[in-house]
Amino acid sequence: MKKVLIIEAQMKRYRKPFYELLHAALGKERVQLEVLYSAPAPSEIPKCDNCELPLTYGTKIKGYWLCRERLLFQPALRKILPADVVVIDHANKFIVNHLLLPLSLLKIKQVAFWGLGENLQSDRSPFSEWYKKLTLNWVHWWFAYTEGTARYLKEHGVAETKITAVQNAVDTRRIQDCIRCFSPNARAALRTKLGITASAPVGIFVGMLHKVKSVPFLIQAGEKIRHTIPEFQLIVVGGGPDENKIKRGATSHSWVHFVGPQFGDRKSKYLAIADVFLLPGRAGLAVLDGFAAGLPVIATHLPIHGPEMEYVEHGRNGCITAPDPHSYAQGIVRLLSEPQELQSLREGAARSAQKYSIEAMAENFTRGIMECLSQPRGQWGHFKWGRQQSTP
Repeated sequence: MKKVLIIEAQMKRYRKPFYELLHAALGKERVQLEVLYSAPAPSEIPKCDNCELPLTYGTKIKGYWLCRERLLFQPALRKILPADVVVIDHANKFIVNHLLLPLSLLKIKQVAFWGLGENLQSDRSPFSEWYKKLTLNWVHWWFAYTEGTARYLKEHGVAETKITAVQNAVDTRRIQDCIRCFSPNARAALRTKLGITASAPVGIFVGMLHKVKSVPFLIQAGEKIRHTIPEFQLIVVGGGPDENKIKRGATSHSWVHFVGPQFGDRKSKYLAIADVFLLPGRAGLAVLDGFAAGLPVIATHLPIHGPEMEYVEHGRNGCITAPDPHSYAQGIVRLLSEPQELQSLREGAARSAQKYSIEAMAENFTRGIMECLSQPRGQWGHFKWGRQQSTP
């Protein structure tokens, strides 16, 4: 039986359903999956979004964070050696990557990257990004987060024949099932518990409370929205370094409802009582929470979005405004004041949730693994030192 090893820094809650599906799908193909991961870094603990995998396919090992969490050492050699394919994150922080990449170049170990491609964060290291571009083509296979990531890879010389666009997703079906089962009476009761009237329009934010998410921006925009729609309410779901700022905002404004980190069905129930999904800062996988709940995503034009932002289509499943509180508030007010347009975008969001599902992601990933495993050892593709221009 072939064996595939995936190495993660930590295990996020949103990934667990994906690995359950991937384990089952690969089992049908007589391929054994093992997922290696460690405890979260100290800075990740406040987010409260980690979990553990079943021992049938998950292995938790000690992780050593070094250089102020810039590097992670995981003693994984014993797990790497018997694996037929090792899938690693396209990130320089993993010390094990710098062992595996030379082995990949020498065709000693079949290695695959899994990642978002270009890092658009403002705090990225120029040297680190140079090295990541240099090593793009040092692996045998690429699991690209999205179609946009796949295009980026092809533009930088990675052969299309060794790229699988997995369409990164979360468990949208579970959110949809929970919301369908959440009765009108239960929704009314939750609104009452929060102090929200039955007719009040509600915006919801779900995500990490960090400066890149621009959550204080939401308070400013909310104040402007209430000048036109006085009954507007804001629910904030999440945890992180900026949590105290949000708590102060909730204390100062009765229309701000901070409910902390929520997962699974508890999170879905808050989504069920909202009208719009608000992401004024860096947007990523969270857009699928909004789509799964049938909520249009209201985002801003920023250069630092994650690749999943390409799922948001202005005028079809969401709205994208200029990155300032006034423009953002105007966009939300216009949408909340146009019931037909709001309903149209809600329907578009629901369609997107069907398209970008965790089931489709697991299917894509399984197909890529099987194609990677099918390559003869002497035909693992062509490796290039640095960037290669792709053929038009």
